[in-house]
Amino acid sequence: MALETVRTSYGQVRGVVEEDVVLFKGVPYAAPPVGRLRWRPPEDPAPWEGVRDCAVYGPRPVQPTLGGWSFEPWASDFYYMGFPPYSEDCLYLNIATCAQGPEEKRPVYMWFHGGGLSTGYSYEVEFNPTVLAKKGIVVVSVGQRLNVFGYLSLPQLSAEQGGVSGNYGLMDQVKALDWVRENIAAFGGDPDNITIGGQSGGTTKTGALARCPKAAGKVRRVINQSCLSWTGLYPTMSQAEAEGTAFLRSLGFPEDVSLEELRAADRERFNVPASHPVRKPGNMVFDGQWVPEQDAAVSFDQYAGRLDYLVGGNYGECVMSKGFELGGAPLHTAAEFYARAREVLGEALYNKYDFENAYPVEDGEANALSKRLAAAGITGFGGNMKNLCFGQYRAKKFPEAKTYSYIFSHITPSVPDDKRNPLRDPDLMMAWHSAELWYTFASLRVGESGASNVPPVRPWTEYDVKLADQMSSYWANFMKRGDPNGEGLPYWPACGENYGWMDLGDEIVSHEGLDSREDQLLYEYVTAQEDLPKK
Repeated sequence: MALETVRTSYGQVRGVVEEDVVLFKGVPYAAPPVGRLRWRPPEDPAPWEGVRDCAVYGPRPVQPTLGGWSFEPWASDFYYMGFPPYSEDCLYLNIATCAQGPEEKRPVYMWFHGGGLSTGYSYEVEFNPTVLAKKGIVVVSVGQRLNVFGYLSLPQLSAEQGGVSGNYGLMDQVKALDWVRENIAAFGGDPDNITIGGQSGGTTKTGALARCPKAAGKVRRVINQSCLSWTGLYPTMSQAEAEGTAFLRSLGFPEDVSLEELRAADRERFNVPASHPVRKPGNMVFDGQWVPEQDAAVSFDQYAGRLDYLVGGNYGECVMSKGFELGGAPLHTAAEFYARAREVLGEALYNKYDFENAYPVEDGEANALSKRLAAAGITGFGGNMKNLCFGQYRAKKFPEAKTYSYIFSHITPSVPDDKRNPLRDPDLMMAWHSAELWYTFASLRVGESGASNVPPVRPWTEYDVKLADQMSSYWANFMKRGDPNGEGLPYWPACGENYGWMDLGDEIVSHEGLDSREDQLLYEYVTAQEDLPKK
């Protein structure tokens, strides 16, 4: 009999069965961070008597509401059912398990949602955990504080908290990890086999958690989708405090406002949209404690170098650019394409590889080629070549660690109306940012009619269902033993000095080596970046 009632350190919880999986929704892992606990480290939840029904998800974290055509394709794919209520009382996690008893010690997957560090929530429809649970994983999705509630630094807060402030959302992550380590065995999970995973902003979270000294020895593997989160500089405490002060000033608070007044203020006073003229706090900060080094690569070597990693991105989520630019305006002409390539590569590299003759392109092909080369590595967003360099670096410095890299290139099926919207047009969007989530979780569903599909806007094909089964199996296998390969699956080479990677597209095709002229161009471009660690 499945585990429907479980005793945790704080009291008993009762789950609900959905799709033959037991889901425990809205399990508190910390006290509500409200009132005196606003902008403080999370504290233990209060214990309870009796059995707590966990059939309803907790609120999403406070955030401006997204929606509308301006946020396509996510609005119609992920948020078509609307949004759940939000609250500062958001420190809940959700557990999906098929274990029959606590002795099973199944691998554990802790999932951290995207949306930067500002938006999103842990139980979005594309994160449906039931298929991974059926494949032997105990899936835990985590809610944590976001934006100003999770990442505000102020001189007043630093004076109260030992000279540092901010990073409250990261503290929530560590608190959730400790809760899982303490309690997950009761749900049939193995506390010594935890994979942390995330996509987009979730990679910022998992990257920082893997590098956090307070999480050392508690994580075994990492899955980072659509951003490697290996390099980069965190803002200093003084920079973060100045940003927090400027933001509060823009809301009408005096610079020396007391913490008592701030903690008593209505939450909506802080909940301004992204269009607010002063930047809203939403970054982790180098504090020497939770974020131990300003340079992420330094703390990676110290704390995360020996963890197994599965990393990748999507063919379509960015265009060629020097900086970190998600999406980006389409390039409509060959002239725009060559001008952008010259700008990003630099004159010397552009000419060395005779770029215009190497990549002859017509106007109608410019956008697709720009996105393909960006996914391959000509972008500040990262790209596959950076992932391959990551694997090579780790093979030499941490030979016991495993690395697997991929590009997701399959274009999700569309309806005719999508051609009328450039933010849903498959020829422009291609494998858009976040599209792979329908496949890695195998969360897509084919209903009795197209209108009952999940989501209704996607006319899923037999191949989509097959690819979702294969990709979710790769992910589950990696969580189990650090290797995605398994019976019946095309072979996925590890990424090391062989530069192995997998193309997850209309076919599943493995690659090894850097033999082509394009590989050489990409390698030379990526390895010249100043923030790339040298062996």
